[in-house]
Amino acid sequence: MHRLVQEHPTTSVKMVFLEDKNLDMRRYNAPTLCTEVTAIFVGDNGESPANRDICVYPVGDTCQSISPLNQCCDPVTDPLLFPRGECSWNSGMEHVEERRTAKRTRVTQLQYYAYRLSQRNGFSILHNSGKLFQQYIVDAYVKTEGSRLHFLRQNQKDLRIELYRGLLDALECRAHNENICTGKLIILPSSFQGSPRHMQQNYQDAMAMVRKFGKPNLFLTFTCNPSWSEILNSMEGVQSPEDRPDIIVRVFNKKLKELLEDIFKHGIFGTVLAYIYVIEFQKRGLPHAHILLTLDSESKIRIKDDIDKFVSTEFPDPCTDLRLFQIVTKCMVHGPCGTININSPFMRDGQCWKSFPKQFKDDTEENVNGYPIYRRRATELVQVGKYSIDNRWVVPYNPWLLKKFNAHINVEVCASVKSVKYLYMYTKNMMKPRSK
Repeated sequence: MHRLVQEHPTTSVKMVFLEDKNLDMRRYNAPTLCTEVTAIFVGDNGESPANRDICVYPVGDTCQSISPLNQCCDPVTDPLLFPRGECSWNSGMEHVEERRTAKRTRVTQLQYYAYRLSQRNGFSILHNSGKLFQQYIVDAYVKTEGSRLHFLRQNQKDLRIELYRGLLDALECRAHNENICTGKLIILPSSFQGSPRHMQQNYQDAMAMVRKFGKPNLFLTFTCNPSWSEILNSMEGVQSPEDRPDIIVRVFNKKLKELLEDIFKHGIFGTVLAYIYVIEFQKRGLPHAHILLTLDSESKIRIKDDIDKFVSTEFPDPCTDLRLFQIVTKCMVHGPCGTININSPFMRDGQCWKSFPKQFKDDTEENVNGYPIYRRRATELVQVGKYSIDNRWVVPYNPWLLKKFNAHINVEVCASVKSVKYLYMYTKNMMKPRSK
């Protein structure tokens, strides 16, 4: 916009914000719990731009553009991170293997930035630059993803898009009827993570697993805890966890693998036939995983006693288990929202869209609309922050998992295929069948 006004001073420029009631506008709200650096990589009609030039304004000179593939791009855009003006990645960068053959291999953008982000001994300007480090990571991701999209855009013939002849004919027919011109169709393969075909293929694979192994039995949500000792002990100086997203994701990945090992190898819920999980990043920058488990016939949760054995929705007694009580009050309390906090982000039209507070229940009820109604007995109020709450605000959890991982781990008993659809509102996924 600055360049447009500079070249055409008489041009009238305006900005219009459109709101679609059919969209979940919370996705576009600014983060409120942390200061996180983000980027919007989008062009006309919601598509990613074909070219992403970076404009430089030398003193007393006209605007100059630098391609993201230029080796001077990083030191120009982030001069504080390159105090000696070192060159960054370029298309001709090679790596020489330390062998007798001295074989040379081409270094990709992804490999270069992975090398740059690696932690080494000694002081690192990059890892101690705070928000500049976040900006560098985001910019590196946009460059790498933009290069992948550019490759797909330029190699459509190799992807054999002629197989989509029926789709092209339908578009041309519609364009002819509506008297509009057709543009160039770009097909993203299913191997491109996050593309429509990628999501559709994974959803179909998940439904095939449901057809073979049956409906899921347990739904877990495992969220990263920035207060984990592994994260805090890795901070240097005045760093906070939000300054080191690389450490957060590495620790979460290790914890997630340990959680899956406890579920599959140690069988804390029984024998698992199949599982599906997706990983999503919150606006706070914290990753969390949604996990669906399908148990074998002997391990399936059928009666309310089995539900109470694995899932609790009540505050534990602080006299008998103080550590579990502290974790529940810190990690497993919803909101609060409703009449005691009408400004909660969970409020819609004066009500909590998560249906909290729940109703008191002396006994668990099985399979109500695909989910049970858990036991929530009336007890004394518990002080959480500035609010006095009871069991109606507790999110379902498993005591053993909660004490081991000290994080938000929501455990739900489910009996509906709708939970599979819920997972595919997100992007990254992994699906693996397990043999008996």
